[in-house]
Amino acid sequence: MPTLNFKGKTIIQNYHLTVKYHQLVPKKRKSLTDKVSLNDNLIIHGDNLKALKALLPNYAGRIKCIYIDPPYNTGNEKWVYNDNVNSPMMQEWLGKVVDRDDLTRHDKWLCMMMPRLKLLRELLRDDGVIFVSIDDNEVHHLKMLMDEVFQEDNFRNVIIVRRGVKNVQVQFETIDKLAQGAEYILLYTKNTNYRFKQFFIRLSEVRGGTWNNHWRGTNRPSMRYELFGIIPSHGQWRWSKERSFKAVENYKMLLKEIGKDESSITQQEIDAWYLEKLAKGEDIDLLRLSTSGNPEHYVPPADYKLGSSLWIDLLANRAKEIVNIFGKSVFENPKSVELVKRLILLADVRKDDIVLDSFAGSGTTAQAVLE
Repeated sequence: MPTLNFKGKTIIQNYHLTVKYHQLVPKKRKSLTDKVSLNDNLIIHGDNLKALKALLPNYAGRIKCIYIDPPYNTGNEKWVYNDNVNSPMMQEWLGKVVDRDDLTRHDKWLCMMMPRLKLLRELLRDDGVIFVSIDDNEVHHLKMLMDEVFQEDNFRNVIIVRRGVKNVQVQFETIDKLAQGAEYILLYTKNTNYRFKQFFIRLSEVRGGTWNNHWRGTNRPSMRYELFGIIPSHGQWRWSKERSFKAVENYKMLLKEIGKDESSITQQEIDAWYLEKLAKGEDIDLLRLSTSGNPEHYVPPADYKLGSSLWIDLLANRAKEIVNIFGKSVFENPKSVELVKRLILLADVRKDDIVLDSFAGSGTTAQAVLE
């Protein structure tokens, strides 16, 4: 596997092991419960590296889902490297704003991220998942770093999320690059054998029924039989012989009940007939021969679709929501609640599972969990 090298890597590689354990001290005046407990929902105020180390004794191997939104290292965020590492070079880095003119800004960012990712991995359950938001500035470095920390085989997806951008390109005759229309979420698991449940995305409106090719390329001889006088020489039908034959009879029944033939029936009439049957508790299959002579089965109307890694229906940020709450902008680029809710759904988080965000800003993750 290719490895990523950067200034300070050999120094920082095991730094998370040398970080001292700090005690978490509950503050009653900041609590919303009468009985303050470290076993309750927690908001921890302090350096996130020290906080992660403080969580290890009680939470190592217990976190189901981690979502983090670290600095994107754009050069405009005014973030400061503040890990007090025993190294002359890193002592020189301390307390200085990392801006776009900093020739070591990528090295500093990687040195900041590596020990935190290593502690996050220790906190994950065996069936745990981690999501990390990022953009073009560091996505290439982050991918290689996470391959190293979480192992390349545990990489699952780069999720692409739409980013709200103003189209300023038309104002200029020349541009140095395209406006960034997307952000990325890197998805890794702790265990290579982990499998996600089938993931669906709810649509804003019900999608009408469609017809799908009944033949598929996978090769199961037991699923090859004569259908509408056709016997495939390779591949297979999608359903068993009994199910397919029953679905053909169901389609004949539909035509008879509606009083139409195949040339005059509309898709809307088929959908309405099917939904009426469904409302009565009858979930039935339909199969017909298309006008081009290919068997096709009915895919009923749905208000959801099978999810992929392209999430252009969501915006990554929710700046307007924050302005509506506070009357002004108090957080830069706060993450969308709907985005984090979808991540929690994808991670299959259950009632008593633990979710962690170690770069909390506007409280999006906490709100998403509550909702």
